[in-house]
Amino acid sequence: MVESGMGEASPRRVIAFDFDGVIADSLDAYFPVFQACCAELGFSGPTTLDAFLDVFDTNAVKGLLRGGVPFYKLRRLGKALTPRVVALNDHVSPFPGIPALVMALQEMHPIYVVTSNMTDATAQFMERNGMHGLEDVVGADRVASKVKKLRRIRKRHATSEIWYVGDTLGDMIEARQAGAISVAACWGWHSRERLQRGNPEHLVESPAALGRLLGVPPLESENAI
Repeated sequence: MVESGMGEASPRRVIAFDFDGVIADSLDAYFPVFQACCAELGFSGPTTLDAFLDVFDTNAVKGLLRGGVPFYKLRRLGKALTPRVVALNDHVSPFPGIPALVMALQEMHPIYVVTSNMTDATAQFMERNGMHGLEDVVGADRVASKVKKLRRIRKRHATSEIWYVGDTLGDMIEARQAGAISVAACWGWHSRERLQRGNPEHLVESPAALGRLLGVPPLESENAI
């Protein structure tokens, strides 16, 4: 793998993955933790599942404010959520076939994870589940905005296409704002119909379909992805 800025040609394509809902099957674990934190901080906020998913129609911070989280409690919510989200990462699994797909892609392209989760916890999850050799994992504790994260990747790989694989309407919007090619993962938190509202360049129904889109050679078992 050749990095840009090293005196050699950059790869033509760079792949950035969202984490929750694309790599990690985490919604069922994450939502109750979010509910509990809201209750402890004394506000109703987006505490039904539908309202929680509405948060991710846009940037997560904007979505929380729209969902009723008081601005002055955003920092407290983040502090309450962080250790619990880190802990729950130990109890969720990757979607079937995702580790094999990520590792196959890693042989072909630079791979990033761009997430609203925590950097170290996400990196540990990736390693624990056999996904090694990534270019970087960039969580919310390093840079809050996915647009800024993706733009920094574009700057690092100036001659390459940046593809962002996300599972929410907000991901699709932020990918476009960052100048990345948006790929909607329909197995994640938002439905296909909701994702289509963000006009993604590509919609894929499964990790196997994503592999085909990105030119991954057939694995030993197509069922693996």
